[in-house]
Amino acid sequence: MGIDRPLRKAVPNQPNELVLSPDSSHGRPSSESANLDVLRSIAVLLVFVFHYFDIRGLAGRLWGFAWHAGRLGVLIFFVHTCLVLMWSLERTDHPGEHVFIPFYVRRAMRIYPLSMAFVLFAYIFDTRWIPPHLWQSLTLTEYFLFKGPGPRFPPLVVPLWSLPLEVEMYLMLPLLYFLLRNRPIFYTVMMWAVSVVFAIKLSDLGQRYVILLYVPCFLGGVLAWRLIRKRDYRRLPGWTWPIAIGVVSATWFASIPATYELSIALFGVCLGLVIPLFREIRSSKVRLAAKLVARYSYGIYLSHFPIMIYILGDSYWPNRAFRYIPRMPQIVHYARPIDLILVTGLTAGASVLLYHGIEKPGIQLGRRLAERLARPNRARVLMLAE
Repeated sequence: MGIDRPLRKAVPNQPNELVLSPDSSHGRPSSESANLDVLRSIAVLLVFVFHYFDIRGLAGRLWGFAWHAGRLGVLIFFVHTCLVLMWSLERTDHPGEHVFIPFYVRRAMRIYPLSMAFVLFAYIFDTRWIPPHLWQSLTLTEYFLFKGPGPRFPPLVVPLWSLPLEVEMYLMLPLLYFLLRNRPIFYTVMMWAVSVVFAIKLSDLGQRYVILLYVPCFLGGVLAWRLIRKRDYRRLPGWTWPIAIGVVSATWFASIPATYELSIALFGVCLGLVIPLFREIRSSKVRLAAKLVARYSYGIYLSHFPIMIYILGDSYWPNRAFRYIPRMPQIVHYARPIDLILVTGLTAGASVLLYHGIEKPGIQLGRRLAERLARPNRARVLMLAE
């Protein structure tokens, strides 16, 4: 991925700083972006910090600063994911090759192996597991197939609530790609505006249609993709990128219940508008740190919550949270700093093991399957060649 137009060539001696390629009308992003690594790292760390304070009982009230910060991390994920996946579709859109099924296969093998592992972990060890919801949790279809008053998620893997929304949006992204790739940006803006109306007017339809609330946020990533595809807008220095994220986040922190839907939409579109404006961050230390956190972010996102419940959960959940696993021994002296070190260290270690043991093999298998499914039949290749 990269922060630039679709076709790029690397500038000698300037890794990851990209320039436009003038010799193609349909290029594909190929290099990584430190700016997007920073964005993804901020997102997962916001969720991590919020849950830490929440389990500690220090997060404060609903709609407070900490709650906004935790939800902000999820909204950033939505924008980031849409932008990256539109680039993914563009990279794999070769003449005569299939796009839809290979895209869905890659996404399924990227998301499901690790999420299913955590659902099965909760199924075995969570003392508060809700039996009827195993299938919905395994397939990430809680909002489609829930029973009762609303969707329920395994208590040990509460962060799963956002993944079904991403899966629902994945179904639409190839359609959006083919619909918007060669049309003026005006069409993308109008689609965002219509989605805002739907989010506001139809927000009371119930949990089954909660995806409508977040579509404007997802479309912020689509808008960033279209802007980057149009031309090189980068004028601002990379070191100001984190500052810009903070400034844009003010549109979300200012939200109140009465403006909830509009605040989600405004944050998504504002973030999508500013992403193309910044040159790449040059600090090698920042780039490396952001790259590592971004690489293991999915494992961090899913593993940190059960680890926190185990280390910190005695005061938060007085009843036993895990079956078959001994309770965490009580730490008498310097408990809070030791707990923080344990939570951070175990989450980091678990995310690395999960990435190399489950996530990366799934990605590699998905890539091989997608490449095989994308190949057209020989007759079609000959026809296109003619």
